[in-house]
Amino acid sequence: MTRFTLLLCLSISGLSLLWANPRCLKLEPAIQEATERYIAKDYPTHYNIATAEKETRCQWRNSLDGYSSVGYFQLTPKFLDPLLKPLFPDYTKPYSKDHFYAFAYYLNTLIKSNPTPQLWIVYQRYNGGNWVIQECKLAKSWEWEKCLQFCRRGQVCVWKVGTECKQYRSACEINYLYSLYIYRYAERYRRREDGRWRYWF
Repeated sequence: MTRFTLLLCLSISGLSLLWANPRCLKLEPAIQEATERYIAKDYPTHYNIATAEKETRCQWRNSLDGYSSVGYFQLTPKFLDPLLKPLFPDYTKPYSKDHFYAFAYYLNTLIKSNPTPQLWIVYQRYNGGNWVIQECKLAKSWEWEKCLQFCRRGQVCVWKVGTECKQYRSACEINYLYSLYIYRYAERYRRREDGRWRYWF
């Protein structure tokens, strides 16, 4: 039932996935450069463009999630400053190349520490931390559907004003839909095949 609900939500939004966002196309060269520099020259950049599309529709913004996430990729200084600030001091500043470099560098740390080659898990970790790894271990599988069956998380605040949360959503729904959206959005920006990189299997 949970899988049906998630897939239904994704299919309903399908009409909005047909065309590339012009703002994202403008960011493509910067994302490509950062990806090649900090991940690999053959990495499928379309997934990283899709991340900017999913996070902010490729607009620079300061988040309302209560964690002060910033930029196209919604990087969160509260958690990432120790890792990113020494290397990319301007990563929280609008239109700085450091923001693109910091994103690619951080994503590469997730790729290198991922227990499986599947990129869907990397992007879910980017969105929601390492819960997905624990769920997959319980499922004894790295398949999205089987891992989802072991997701038992609570509600998460997605809109906070001051100290008051205005909107909650299921953490499982948010995180497992995230990797589906990244895959679907990426098709808008695909320039080549994934090659040695694997998204699902």
